Amino acid sequence: MRKLKPSFQNLVNENRHKILEDKKVMEEIEEKIEARQEQAIKIKTK
Repeated sequence: MRKLKPSFQNLVNENRHKILEDKKVMEEIEEKIEARQEQAIKIKTK
């Protein structure tokens, strides 16, 4: 990878960090949705 200007490199790194944080949040939300769906299925089958 060629060297980018430091200011631009910082932006790229910040964006990468934000994307990783967003992915983490999305995964947590997906887990909550799955848990709710499982609960809904359990309630329906009672």
